[in-house]
Amino acid sequence: MRSFLRRFAVRSALGCALICAAASALVSARPRVADAQPSPTAIVDRLRATSGRSIDFHAAIYPDTVYVGQQATYQVAVLLDGEARARLRRNPEFLPPELRGLLAFELGSPRRVPSRPYQGGEYEAHVFQRALFAVGPGALVVPSPQLTYNLPQSSSYFSREERFVVRAESAQLVVRALPDSGRPADFLGAVGNYRASTRLDATTARVGDPLVLTVRIEGVGNVKLLPRPLVEVSWASVVAGTERVQLDTSGALVRGAREFDYILTPAQSGPVVLPVVRYPFFNPTTRQYEVAQSTSADIVVADGALAGAAAPDEVQGLTLRPWRQRTPMQLDRLPPWLTTSAWTAALLMPLLALAAAVQSHLDRRRERAPDVPVAPTRAVFAESDTPAGAARRVRRDLLGAVAKRLAVVPADLVTAADVRRIARRRGVSREGTRELLALLDALAVAGFAGDGQSPDAPSLEREAQALLARVDAEAVRHGRTRLWSRRRTGATSALLLLACLAARPVDVRAQGARPDNAASGVAVDGVVREATAAYEARRFGRAAERFAEAVRARTGDADLLVNWGTAAWAAGDTVASVVAWQRAARLEPFAADVQLRLAMLPPGAREGVADIPMIPVLPLATLAVLAWTIGAVLLLLAWRPRTAPRLSWRAGTALMLLGATSAGAAWWGHTRLDATALAVVRRPEPMRVAPAQNANTNGGTATGDVVRRLATRDDWTQVVHADGREGWLPNARLVALTAPLLVDDATR
Repeated sequence: MRSFLRRFAVRSALGCALICAAASALVSARPRVADAQPSPTAIVDRLRATSGRSIDFHAAIYPDTVYVGQQATYQVAVLLDGEARARLRRNPEFLPPELRGLLAFELGSPRRVPSRPYQGGEYEAHVFQRALFAVGPGALVVPSPQLTYNLPQSSSYFSREERFVVRAESAQLVVRALPDSGRPADFLGAVGNYRASTRLDATTARVGDPLVLTVRIEGVGNVKLLPRPLVEVSWASVVAGTERVQLDTSGALVRGAREFDYILTPAQSGPVVLPVVRYPFFNPTTRQYEVAQSTSADIVVADGALAGAAAPDEVQGLTLRPWRQRTPMQLDRLPPWLTTSAWTAALLMPLLALAAAVQSHLDRRRERAPDVPVAPTRAVFAESDTPAGAARRVRRDLLGAVAKRLAVVPADLVTAADVRRIARRRGVSREGTRELLALLDALAVAGFAGDGQSPDAPSLEREAQALLARVDAEAVRHGRTRLWSRRRTGATSALLLLACLAARPVDVRAQGARPDNAASGVAVDGVVREATAAYEARRFGRAAERFAEAVRARTGDADLLVNWGTAAWAAGDTVASVVAWQRAARLEPFAADVQLRLAMLPPGAREGVADIPMIPVLPLATLAVLAWTIGAVLLLLAWRPRTAPRLSWRAGTALMLLGATSAGAAWWGHTRLDATALAVVRRPEPMRVAPAQNANTNGGTATGDVVRRLATRDDWTQVVHADGREGWLPNARLVALTAPLLVDDATR
């Protein structure tokens, strides 16, 4: 029995020891991310040995593994022995390391640690601390800091000083990215431990009178990097205001508060509720995402002189446009010949005709032979006194006869490559061209070889006559050559014209996409009647929804766009009214009622990049095509003075210049009216200098502001505001001006 109990006790002890060892191994294997910040003298407490110098210098960072945005404490310890304290006349000079990818804050005042023994001597320590915050994941190295001090060579007051430079250890910091698991959808990047609260600058409110809502985020962490919280109020418009930061670095941890102001303008009267402001953050101590929430508040908004929706008098002044059912051709409002294909044909066809006329004129000037075959005779090849001279004379006469037959000058037949190219182009067969080159080479050799080695002149003449007869038979006639050239030019012009007419037409108007007249099976006339009845019954929200549905069916109908914007403005929907009126004004820049409605919008929705110039694009395009075409025809006729002796170069040139100028003006107006790169701000949002929530702000944007998009990066868009400011806005805060926006989309 005793042996059994003894074995049981031994086995139990071994099992407990194994469990404890495994638990300790697991604990040590976990990253020390959430370790508490060290004591102000941690570097001295962990120091066991020194270098033995009079002044020693050490540096360390605690903890060595953190999350992005979490604080790491960098400590530097200066150790002095008794002799150094007695001889040191002034404080040493400390040169901090260069920090890259880290934000640093001085923590408190230096700590003095009384003398204590170390392996190497007894030293008094002075500890300095800095709080470091990493802005991105990765492995970072903090370089070695430097300490410079001077010590006198003796105890005499007039003794010379000796300069010493010492360096501490470098430190490494591992920065981990924030985890993806458990991350809230509205997380903006705050790291620390915070709480949220809100307050209003007034206890009473009136419709149209602005209130200042202050959201305060306070706690432990780098509050300078806190992003602006998201505040959305259904009963008021919200505009971002100023920001204030209070930072406290007197303790071991950086803490503070950051206040964000919002300008609330109530749009409806009665009892309302100030919603709860959520502020998600990542707590590195618990390694979890948490949410700080403010408390809600009940507010009673009294009636005021202003209203969020349109005032009654203003609504009565905004009447709906009469709408009538129109065919797709009437809705297009663009002549079919004012398309890209028509522009291309009008530009290239006169140029091709002019090129054909110039080529024909050059062909006539280069003609050197009649349109009858060249009859080679024996008299062409005159004999000379010597065989070599006869060979040279035969070669010269042969080249002259071939050049005359092929309608070129003898200077064009200098090299063998020129003879081969011209003969083949004039229709001479490959064998005939080869024999012609061989005979020319033989005549050249015979003409310069000597009289004793040259062949007889009669044989050379017979070969030259036979070869010239073959060339004459195989080469095409001049009339057939010119006819073939004109046919080729005409065929090319015809094919180019067919390709231009078959190309897809592109609208020259500013509205981005062509109207989708039959995209949906919605009965537009019934929807318009229902929307008109709802507007007359002062149910503006319902009217705006129905007009938006009709606009989705016919995106190019300016009447529907104007009515949609009018109903949305009466319902207090600024975004939908800006989108509708901007699109209608770009379809009809000269419409007086649309210009009056644009004047009612805030400056950010009608100035700068949102400005709509009154440019007659279609008349200018029509004038450009007509003037260019007529001018080109006049120039072609002026090229043949016998056909039209009274037409001059001046009229054609003037008309073509007028056409080019009108085309340039029409294209400039088209680009100014183009809305494909424009967007409307859904909700107030500050513009950032970089695509990140913790970046510095470059002013704010209001609801309905029109911006021009420059670039896109991840979930951010670089924009240009109406007042010329550039910055980055979240994609969720923008809606494209050419997008099929509904009233429900504008409230997201």
